[in-house]
Amino acid sequence: MYPFAVYIGLNNLSPSALALILIALVLMRVFLARSNLKKLPWLVPASLLGVAAIAVSALTDSIIGFKLYPLAVNFAMLMVFAYSYIKPPTVIETFARLTEKNISSQAIKYTANVTLVWCLFFTANGLVSLYTALFTPLDIWMIYNGFISYILMALLMLVEYLVRLKVKKKHQLLSAKSTKASESAELHE
Repeated sequence: MYPFAVYIGLNNLSPSALALILIALVLMRVFLARSNLKKLPWLVPASLLGVAAIAVSALTDSIIGFKLYPLAVNFAMLMVFAYSYIKPPTVIETFARLTEKNISSQAIKYTANVTLVWCLFFTANGLVSLYTALFTPLDIWMIYNGFISYILMALLMLVEYLVRLKVKKKHQLLSAKSTKASESAELHE
């Protein structure tokens, strides 16, 4: 909703006034989500970078800080995901453990690979977001950062979910074959 709020807000307010309202809303969001900060490790760094970007618009009375906000949030998410890859458990593994307490070593490898895919997504998305912030009109920036980037994120989630189902099924088949082979070996002894 942020890009749409910026687009509509700039038609009714000065950049400085809109910046103060948006900074207040970002800080309120962090305050209201404080009980979920462990589940959302990117929220504080993304919000801090976002507030810094918006503050540029407040100080310069221009729109550039608003346009850099999605890049700041994207960069924070990239850093959190990349850090979790280097210092496990990964963000994706942490999510997986919310529903499954015992995760196999293959599943941990899979979550690490998914984390890398998200890092690639955040890198590409960040570059496009930067391009739209610096070189496109506000309406194009809004369409990409408020709509297209979310569609791409949803598509990535869908593809990952479908791949995960296939990987789980393959792992279950291999596990069942291994169990049958063990039982057969025991019978022959």
